[in-house]
Amino acid sequence: MRASGVICEFNPLHTGHAYLLSRMRESVGEDGCVICLMSGRFVERGTAAIADPYLRAETALSAGADLVLELPFPWSAASAEHFARAGVRTLARLGVNTVTFGSECGDGDLLARAAAAVAHPTFGDTYAALCRTGTGTTAAYIEAIRLVYDRINTLSQKDISSDPSTAPLPACFPASNDLLAIAYLRALSDLPSIGLPAPRAQVIRREGAAYTADTLPADTHPSATALRRLIREAAEDPVALAAILDGTMPAEAQEGLVTAIRRGDAPIDGSRLLAAYHAHYRLADKAALATFAECGEGLAAHIIRCAQTSASPKDFFESLRTRRYTDARLRRALLFGMIGVTEADLRTDPTYTTLLAATSRGCAYLSALRRTAKATADPSTDRPVPIPVVTKPADAPAGRQTDLSLRADALFTLCPPT
Repeated sequence: MRASGVICEFNPLHTGHAYLLSRMRESVGEDGCVICLMSGRFVERGTAAIADPYLRAETALSAGADLVLELPFPWSAASAEHFARAGVRTLARLGVNTVTFGSECGDGDLLARAAAAVAHPTFGDTYAALCRTGTGTTAAYIEAIRLVYDRINTLSQKDISSDPSTAPLPACFPASNDLLAIAYLRALSDLPSIGLPAPRAQVIRREGAAYTADTLPADTHPSATALRRLIREAAEDPVALAAILDGTMPAEAQEGLVTAIRRGDAPIDGSRLLAAYHAHYRLADKAALATFAECGEGLAAHIIRCAQTSASPKDFFESLRTRRYTDARLRRALLFGMIGVTEADLRTDPTYTTLLAATSRGCAYLSALRRTAKATADPSTDRPVPIPVVTKPADAPAGRQTDLSLRADALFTLCPPT
């Protein structure tokens, strides 16, 4: 059975996501399998998802997915490099033929050229030098791509008229989802080095409002950022909320979310973690904190100083903000430092994934995957062993991934409305 996989959050699922799933269905046909590897309770920005992963998985099935599996913590809340590598390697071990992702440019060749610049030996030093000037990390990353790309083309001395691949990068490139797409392409190119077959990349041009737009557009796909804001603002009146959301989400997905809000199961409020962070980091040790992921480069000392000098949790986070660190970087540092996630944790691969939802076609794909796992259990074979799929969290094997997941789940319980 042919399969196409997407690494996603669906936080929440909207019409733009439904469009992407429809394109995946076109690529595999009615007999193929559309697989979603979806973040669990914490997402890449380092905050809690707006709804429980099982609810978000149900909305994915209603929009055309066949199988929804979890991209486990801590990779689900990691920066683009770790998020993409863990997701791509998991999809490869699930046997997908295609990894699908959206980007603002929708140009696979352009993204590949940018990915080559990131892989160039001079990229790391260029990026570090820009960060030392006080440039924010994201802005420095984008500028480093452009500088290294231009340097490579200058040294190649190729004629742009005869080799379009050396043309200058567009002015607004790369944007938010372009950066993640670049990370996916780099992760795909690394697969052969670890003995995994590389699925084909399918790049879909992102349609609709900008990724960071905080208002709903009238005639195009919304941004998840705007939907989250409106859902939280209007959650006390589900009838009004349903009217506001009409047309922004597939009907079944909208109904499922509004029903959960009526039950008191959503929306999840990640800001409730600030009080726990504020108390925790007032008592934290600077040297110990600096050993955790995202907390290096002086950020550990900055976090502890702000915690000790801020009068309230809200003031604590406001005082953390500087030009150097994005809000996402700060939230990831707070989350990883409290749970105890290290850089070594992020550089390992997920040891298993958890089933969140499936159609009959998805169940058939899982059955075939398990048969393949049995056939390749013999160490004398040279085929990669598929990643284990845990049917329910209680069956998760003992180990570091499970320990971190349980700690993250315990923290997540501070966030639901009831």
